Amino acid sequence: MRNVTIVGGGITGLTAAFYAERYLPEGVTIKLVEASGRLGGKIDTFETGEFAVERGPDSYVFRKTAMTDLIHEVGLGDELVRNGVGQAYVLHHDGLHPIPKQTVMGIPLDVDAFKDTTLLSDEEHAALRTMLLSPPDVDTPETDVSLGLYLRERVGDPIVDRLIEPLLSGIYAGDIDQMSALSTFPQFIEGEKKYGNLYEGMRHLRPEQRVAEVGAKKVGQFASLKRGLKSLIDRLAERLERTEIILNCSVEQVEEMEDGYRLLTNRGNIESDHLILTVPPRLIRQFLPKVESDFLAEMKPHATATCSLVFKEDDIELPFVGTGFVTSQEADVLITACTFIDQKWPHAVPEGYHVLRVFLGRPGADEIVDASDEEIVATALRDLGGLMTIKAAPIETIVSRLRDGLPPYAVFHSDRVRALRAEMGRVYPGILLAGIAYDGIGMPDCIKSVREQIKALAEEG
Repeated sequence: MRNVTIVGGGITGLTAAFYAERYLPEGVTIKLVEASGRLGGKIDTFETGEFAVERGPDSYVFRKTAMTDLIHEVGLGDELVRNGVGQAYVLHHDGLHPIPKQTVMGIPLDVDAFKDTTLLSDEEHAALRTMLLSPPDVDTPETDVSLGLYLRERVGDPIVDRLIEPLLSGIYAGDIDQMSALSTFPQFIEGEKKYGNLYEGMRHLRPEQRVAEVGAKKVGQFASLKRGLKSLIDRLAERLERTEIILNCSVEQVEEMEDGYRLLTNRGNIESDHLILTVPPRLIRQFLPKVESDFLAEMKPHATATCSLVFKEDDIELPFVGTGFVTSQEADVLITACTFIDQKWPHAVPEGYHVLRVFLGRPGADEIVDASDEEIVATALRDLGGLMTIKAAPIETIVSRLRDGLPPYAVFHSDRVRALRAEMGRVYPGILLAGIAYDGIGMPDCIKSVREQIKALAEEG
């Protein structure tokens, strides 16, 4: 091995460079090329005065240790902060309903968790209780299945449509009825196999398996950094000692050579015997035409927009004390969720202000992403205005769009990723794929995946 070129300067690409410097022999040349003029990819912290507002992801699941390990390795451990804990709500039809306590992603850990909820009628609650306490009417899946179908057969349509789907859409931005159960929440099926039904399986989950449990802990399950996630990007770039970073370098084509590959870019050619591609699937298809798998073509990301609104404290009356709300598809609004940043991340907002981060765009209905900033802000304010009293315009608005957003994790996703990588090993040896399209959409998933691939590359020599 003589040289490695990393394509993409987001968190995955920078992590690849960081661990390449650690695990690959010192004589290996490392380059990182990024098409834009900045590093960070989807991570982009907007800072003004005492405010730190994320344009992209705002946190990660703390129990996924790969990112925490990386943060400590680059010397930012003292900057770690956990999210504030408070009541969250779901907007269903035209009303805000508190998300019941003792639930994980909407699934009860207590048979009476939904006893007093306004989300269900008495009849629906009785039916849910019966389903929770009974073995499922269908066999436990032996292979991958639709997450939506799996849950509907075990807790019923009302809870899935009114609570579980809105919560999961906030994580995966996909259609729950097309989503892979094994690639997203394998612990659901594993628990059912071991304990007889989903409810008992969930009750026996280890604490670290309980993603976003409501009402159980005083310490938040998500983590970020005091000065925003961009501080991790900056620190990674600072720590790279022998990686040549080339910005504004767009790869146009990948050519095969006898002993490696040639990247044709707008800034000249780069020859390398190993490539690590951390770019969206649509670019992989463009670069590697010999790949026959239709998997990459089907990995079309969902586009979303966010709008952060900064209000003086007296200019808005929030409808509840809590961290925000998600919306069901039966709510008559275009927004899909709203985070009260000053409640969830109080370190990022000075006293005397409220910051609301609004999310817009659903799978198959993402036209709002093409709207102007003014239209996106107006849409957000209109929808919020039906839920709370807004007395004055926000003093600051931060609009961002994510066109290459989260890719769909369809049924048999993991199997198809394995098949793709096997094909890559045959037709494009020496090229690795990493990023949110493959081994998990969270930043820790991307970090863990590329770290393991770098280690394997080092062992191969």
